[in-house]
Amino acid sequence: MAIGGSQWAWLGDMELDDTLLGIGAAALFPAPPVAIGFLVNAEHCADKVADAGKNMMKASSMYHEKRVFLETFFADSFFAVMDRFPKGGKGRGWVGELDLEALSALEDACKLRDALPAWLEKVAASKPSTLHLVLSGPLLGRGREIFEGLRNGLAETTRVIIWTYAGSFNITHSSEEDIQSMRTFIESSPNHRVVETTLKSGSWLCEKPRPFWSDACPPGWTLEEAKKNPVGFDMSTDIQSVNVFFQEYSSPSSASSTPPGSKRGLKWILEQLSEGDGEGSSRIAKLLADLELRSLTTNLTKMVNPTSSSMLKVREALSEEKQQELEASFKKAVELVESLQSSSGSSSSSSTAAALDAAKEAAQRYAELYQGQHGDFLESGCTEYFPKEKPFSGPRLDKRCILRCMAKGQLQGGPTADVLIVLAMLLHLKSLDPTAVSNAMSWGDEGLPENTPVCCTLFSTPAASSGQVRKISPSDQAPLAQGLPADTSALFRLEKGSEKSPNALQTDLAPGIVMSERAKKALAPLVDAAAAAAVLGARRLQAASAVAKGKGATSAPWGLAARSTTEDLRGVTSIH
Repeated sequence: MAIGGSQWAWLGDMELDDTLLGIGAAALFPAPPVAIGFLVNAEHCADKVADAGKNMMKASSMYHEKRVFLETFFADSFFAVMDRFPKGGKGRGWVGELDLEALSALEDACKLRDALPAWLEKVAASKPSTLHLVLSGPLLGRGREIFEGLRNGLAETTRVIIWTYAGSFNITHSSEEDIQSMRTFIESSPNHRVVETTLKSGSWLCEKPRPFWSDACPPGWTLEEAKKNPVGFDMSTDIQSVNVFFQEYSSPSSASSTPPGSKRGLKWILEQLSEGDGEGSSRIAKLLADLELRSLTTNLTKMVNPTSSSMLKVREALSEEKQQELEASFKKAVELVESLQSSSGSSSSSSTAAALDAAKEAAQRYAELYQGQHGDFLESGCTEYFPKEKPFSGPRLDKRCILRCMAKGQLQGGPTADVLIVLAMLLHLKSLDPTAVSNAMSWGDEGLPENTPVCCTLFSTPAASSGQVRKISPSDQAPLAQGLPADTSALFRLEKGSEKSPNALQTDLAPGIVMSERAKKALAPLVDAAAAAAVLGARRLQAASAVAKGKGATSAPWGLAARSTTEDLRGVTSIH
């Protein structure tokens, strides 16, 4: 483990956008993360079990999805930070009623043990001169422990910069004490900073939070506004999908790519990581298929189903003929999805791919019924079609995004959310910590033996992984080493967000910018850099894990092996 200098640590709740943040951040700092903390939120990671006494919860499908991301990209090495936010209220769903004793059942449900003290110890042991704390999740009642632990464990001269996404979900699942603890910590030194990003209007410490895309991509549009500025309306929709954002707002890839000129969507990013390895390509294809199936299932059955109350006025605006078709089209799509789910793991990859294609085609036909009289699903994203009794829970832009993705057979994959933190780092890390940027290209292949075979095992099984990794080439680093063009950087600003907390900063699109084709062209290098960072960072993390395991470690340098999190944490070590 590197000691001193600029270091980074991470606390995240490990969804897809967190994953892209984590691998992207690994390309921007001088060393691997000193510690990764998995924020285990009971509302996401557990399902309620009725009449089960103390064992009132079981691990959810979402929890298992998060673990797949941790295993695939971070060597299944992490420190579990368990939910200890009791009586959190209705905003936390069914877990909001639980007391601390009831919440403790989460450990057994997930087969994890809390390791926050070990995470703090690991961070302190790195003795950073500057610590970058990446926060992409709720604090779950652990804020006081986290920030007091950092204050007690780090040197008084250590500068801490928190990079975070202030989404409403993260705020809701953090207690008032959590937020006050963050504020007290940030204000304890004039050198500390927090850099906030948000898609809507959430904030940790800023008094008047500004959405990252400012007025260019507002969260609400009328029909007239949407028709007047279709580029801005579409981007406001597209940022609800991490896949579409990367695909539609990056530059076309090189002429040598397959197919030539293809965009840097999520599929492109993952395919770069499996390059040259047959087993890795097979594993990545399964990962993408699983992501598509889960996204399709959730969106079809929970978000845009034909009985959704938030879509009522949208359905009423459809022709009578299309309204009658909805139920039959939906039923057929759901039957195919459920059939695919029940046969998952028992069918060949070719038959599974064919079944997924059939389910996507059926979902496409269902989604196309919502195109509306104005075309291109305008009604699904405009405020005129919000239910009057629930004006803030109408179709919203995420519903339009889901329908557009479904109609095109595209993976939606959830909003950009935490990916905004990577964009903020690409824009502002240099001004806040020039040393980190100057040394960021200095790690990657350290410790790998000479003539290591070029073989990406990031997506292969532990048994197949023999320390062979794809060597990191200068071309991997080029998009980041070149820096951002001046007209790209000029699109954004970094400013103080609070008079009460002068160390709280927020970043957003500069005032007066209208999203146009010209603005999209200027934005593309930033999106390109984020995609390149994801590829480079994932390769760096895989290389660091291979080196550690080659030296006999049981885990990657940034955490405990997953099996260790279910055992006594005492005496568990890894080579750093």
